[in-house]
This record gives sequence, structure tokens and C-alpha cells, in this order.
Amino acid sequence: MKVMKPEIGTIYKIKKKVMKKKVAIIGLLLIFIGSSRLIAQDHNKPSKEQRENRKAKMKEMKKSFIKDELQMTAEEEQVFWPIYDNYELKRESLRKEHRSLRKKYKGKSPNELTDQEAEYLISSEMEFRQRRLDLDKAFQEELKGVISIQKVLLLNKAERKFKKQLLDRMKGRRKD
Repeated sequence: MKVMKPEIGTIYKIKKKVMKKKVAIIGLLLIFIGSSRLIAQDHNKPSKEQRENRKAKMKEMKKSFIKDELQMTAEEEQVFWPIYDNYELKRESLRKEHRSLRKKYKGKSPNELTDQEAEYLISSEMEFRQRRLDLDKAFQEELKGVISIQKVLLLNKAERKFKKQLLDRMKGRRKD
């Protein structure tokens, strides 16, 4: 009995088909792995509702913290919180405005800006700082008529303390 050897061209064609299949399988696996990572990242990102809930919870925690730190009377609280809430709204509005300006030039190095753009950014930053300072001054003045000057100082200290505790807590979560 005679064993037939396949021709070299036939072997080459078979190896080529096998190689194409391997490349196709590897390509599909890479696409699958890459897309699953993208999908997983989207699931880890909190929804707008979750962000709003988290923001409301932090606001309540801050209010509770300030209330405990300042030890205000019921009458003081009744007048203080509407003023404080209004101040926070104005401050957030100013922050959003500033953030949108910074987004406009995000990713550009100072060397990539024209002289006019650089001048505009500097003057806008100074204007933002001045508006923030004016807002803080007006808030402090308004508070002086409602709570004692000592409690105004305590409020500033309580806000810094709350922020520090919040940041420490967030750092602790990242380590876990």
C-alpha cells in the first residue's frame, strides 16, 4: 500500500486557513475583552440620580455637623439656615460659572494660548476671586445680625473641619 504525501502547496493552504482562524479568534477575544471593560466602567459610574442623592446626603450631613458645632438656639437656627442656604446656592452658581470657563481652555498649555486668551483667563480668574470675596463678605455681614461674632468664627472653623473630615473619609474609602 502506497501512502500519499500531500503537496507542499496544500499544506501551505491548510496552515494559512488555520492561522486565519487563530487571528480571527484572537481578534474577537480582544474586542470582547475591550468592550466588556468599557461596559464595566459605565456600570461603575453613578447615575445622575445617585449623584444628586449623594449630594443631598452630604448637604444634610454638613447641616447636622454645623448645627452641632455652633450650638445655636432654635430662634437663631430659624433665621440662620435660610441665609446659609441662599449663600450656598450663590456660591455653587459662581463655582459652576468658573468651572465652565476653565473647561473652555482645558488641555491647553499657557504656551498654546494667544496673548488675548491668556489675558482674558487671568482677568477672569481675578474677577472670580473678587466676586467670591464679595459674596463671602456680604454673607459674614448678614450673619453678624443673626448670630454672635463668635459663632460666625465657629462657622468658618466648622466648615473647614467638615471638609477635612469628608476628605479624610474619602481617602479612607480609596485605600480599601
